Amino acid sequence: MTTRIFKGLVAASYTPMHEDESIAPEVIAPLVDYAVRQRFAGLFAIGSTGEFPSLTMQERKTVAEVYIREAAGRIPVIVNVGSCSFRESAELAAHAAAAGADAICAIAPFYFRPETVRDLAEFIKRIAPACDGRPLYLYHAPGITGVNLPMSEFVKIMLDEVPNFAGIKFTNENLCEFERCAALGKNRIQMMFGRDEMLLGALAMGAQAGVGTTFNYLPKIYRGVIDAFEAGEMEKARSFMELSHRAVAISARYGLASIKVFMKFAGIDAGPMRSPVGRLSAEQENRFRRELSLAGLDGYIG
Repeated sequence: MTTRIFKGLVAASYTPMHEDESIAPEVIAPLVDYAVRQRFAGLFAIGSTGEFPSLTMQERKTVAEVYIREAAGRIPVIVNVGSCSFRESAELAAHAAAAGADAICAIAPFYFRPETVRDLAEFIKRIAPACDGRPLYLYHAPGITGVNLPMSEFVKIMLDEVPNFAGIKFTNENLCEFERCAALGKNRIQMMFGRDEMLLGALAMGAQAGVGTTFNYLPKIYRGVIDAFEAGEMEKARSFMELSHRAVAISARYGLASIKVFMKFAGIDAGPMRSPVGRLSAEQENRFRRELSLAGLDGYIG
């Protein structure tokens, strides 16, 4: 298996919704076109930003098909097939592979959680054959799943036992563990960093790519971080990172629903998030937008 090396910003993609919270596949085309214009390194479809736990299996298949079809080879698509059922994940993986996904990702089961690294590895190993040789990543997000096992031990097992293991989408603050995993994998796997507001630290630890929600609506900021880092201009890189921190802090005050509202400010309305996530009122949206403006972020949105 030849693992594609992602370099730069991989956008965590939305699942667009109508007002009644049914999926809106017709909005995926403008989202993909926007991603191509922004020169993103890839799309990470149906992950946390894509509300995967709130979707039915058929909805997930539909969204994956449309993202892959609209990308049409212009931008690679990674499809998250994570589920607490390895059988469901395997079915989704087989579907994504048949539809033409460039890579597949599976999250650790988050209800009955694996207690050991071996338990987690055996769960992911059961999904691997369904990928039809496509690269398979683990989605490591212990803040969401509650599964915080040593990833370096997981990498050792997967390198030995799973030929199409491609790496980890690492959404965690432990940069030491991130670097250990990258060193173990060397040129065989890729570690992609998933904590947007810590991108600069991950670059210093060897990351070549990040996967993030806020990349969608603040690409200029994160491209500025990468460009400044590569030029050795650390003060400039830190100044861009501070803008990210401002944006993330403001968004956090308005809750999870704000990530789609932020995208609307960037020019594409992906609709509301599905229940149980609430909605911002018109007044809250206006206040949110004013706060972003007062924070000096106007020139960086979209």
